[in-house]
Amino acid sequence: MAEVYKSLNPLKYYRDYYSHDIRPDGREFSDIRPTIINVGSIKTADGSAIVKIGKTCVTCGVKAELCQPKPSMPDQGFLVPNVELPPLCYSKFKSGPPSDQAQTLTQLLADIIENSKCVNLEDLCILSDKLCWCLYADLICINYDGSIVDACLIALIACLKSG
Repeated sequence: MAEVYKSLNPLKYYRDYYSHDIRPDGREFSDIRPTIINVGSIKTADGSAIVKIGKTCVTCGVKAELCQPKPSMPDQGFLVPNVELPPLCYSKFKSGPPSDQAQTLTQLLADIIENSKCVNLEDLCILSDKLCWCLYADLICINYDGSIVDACLIALIACLKSG
């Protein structure tokens, strides 16, 4: 019944919960979703992690390859995230090329990593202007139920720490 009400009048649906200081899933506004992190689950990856925040679940696998640094940044390696939001995780996502939301999320993760400097790309350099590591991070959403940025970021960091 609640799903019908939510689809017919979503604004009123959320306002009703907001007026009672609770979320639709029953949590108070100050309550956080339970978080579970499992590292090293994918044996074919150089590092991996599965993160579950509430019902949202994201898996991350990293593959490392040797490459040549960019001439403009001869002392830095690369971290290349890629987020996939398949139809499996949420009925509104479709098969085919990456959705705008997946591309935006991928760019947001890249920006967060770069601007926060939580990964020092200079540590990925082996020989200046000659050889560095390129880390390809594939993040696949298994279940999409909110907090997707948090889940992806935690999965990526946990994955990098585990490798």
